[in-house]
Parts: sequence; C-alpha cells; structure tokens
Amino acid sequence: MPRLRKSALTATTTFAAMAAAVVLAAPGATAQVWRVNVSAGSSIGLGISQYGTGCPYTVTVEGRSGDTAWLYDVGAYGTFDPQTITIGTNGRATSTWTPQTTGWHRIYADSYYGSAQSTDIQVGTGINLGSACVVR
Repeated sequence: MPRLRKSALTATTTFAAMAAAVVLAAPGATAQVWRVNVSAGSSIGLGISQYGTGCPYTVTVEGRSGDTAWLYDVGAYGTFDPQTITIGTNGRATSTWTPQTTGWHRIYADSYYGSAQSTDIQVGTGINLGSACVVR
C-alpha cells in the first residue's frame, strides 16, 4: 500500500509541475493581443520613411486564437479595412491600414479583454502607383 501512495503522489506532483511550467513558459499567457506589426510592403522610401499617405499597408496582429481585436490610429489619421478583426487558429489576423496624414502614427491593436499592443510608424508623403508606393 505505501508503494501505491508514493506512486500516486509522485504522479500528482509531476503533473502539477508540468502544468505550472507550461503556464509560465507560454508567451503572453495573460495577454490576448501580444504583437502588432505593419509591413512596408513594396514601398520605396526616398526619405526617412517607408510609409506614405494614401498607400495601403498590411497590419498583422498576433494573439490568442478566436479573440477579437480593434485597430486604432492614435495621434494621427488613418483608416483600417476592416477595423475589427478576429484572430485565426494560426494566432494571427490582418487588416489593411491607409494613413491619411504625415507624421507619427501609433497603431493600436486592442482586445476585448483590455490587452493592447502598439507600434509607432512615421509617415511621409506617399505617391500611390498602384503596385508600389513612392514615399518622400
């Protein structure tokens, strides 16, 4: 009988330790949105920026699968299509952002649960050529 109790105690302790390790090792375990990235795509920067007004850019949000995130351009003006996205089973969702004003833009991805991530982008004057954007 003592041998059986020792095995059960060892198994329970091992399981609890493994569960704690998984929770502690998970990136952003308490966050529903943990990264936002804006791709410059095929923009050609002639100045200090790769991003230009009137040109579309892909915003990628990483977070917990199934969560919803809202996108905002704080401190400047830009539009999103769509503005509300649902994170897919791969942990990512995308939207198209088109800045309308030059200067610094802060792109926020905010989840329903209140976790948010942001990235700062400097935007210059863009000339949208359709397949590319020239930025000065």
